[in-house]
Amino acid sequence: MAELMTEHTVDRLLAEIQRRILADDARRRRRKRLVTAAGGLLACVAVTGGALAVAQANDTAKTVSVCYEAASAQSDAAEVGAAPMDGTVAALPSMASRVAFAEAQCEVVWQIGLLGSDAPQGGAEAPTLFTCVLADGRLGVFPAEGSTGCETLGLPQP
Repeated sequence: MAELMTEHTVDRLLAEIQRRILADDARRRRRKRLVTAAGGLLACVAVTGGALAVAQANDTAKTVSVCYEAASAQSDAAEVGAAPMDGTVAALPSMASRVAFAEAQCEVVWQIGLLGSDAPQGGAEAPTLFTCVLADGRLGVFPAEGSTGCETLGLPQP
């Protein structure tokens, strides 16, 4: 004959079922926290990598300078820069080094005749130049014309 379950046996079985349900819920919560933490960590790594890539790109762009034909950011211009020999980008040099390099490159641009509409075929002597920081962080090198300077162009000095 089938044995009838006592109230004590039923209580014990219900307690075991509750324990298993609570254990399963705890496992699911731990797994969910682990997945959330892993996703957050992955997002942090991705954002940091993206920020570093943008900073690298900005430093790379800042190694290029713009030589202007007149003391106006709307005048004809030539971009100059030096590509790294091994393809790697080094740390951005000091502002003084960047200014000296940009002005030296722009002097050559003037001397070979790429700027200056009235320059002879072989080029001309470079005018006196002054340098400002453009909105994108590159350097703009302009010929000095009267009292024109960075302030009158609305650009910061390096």
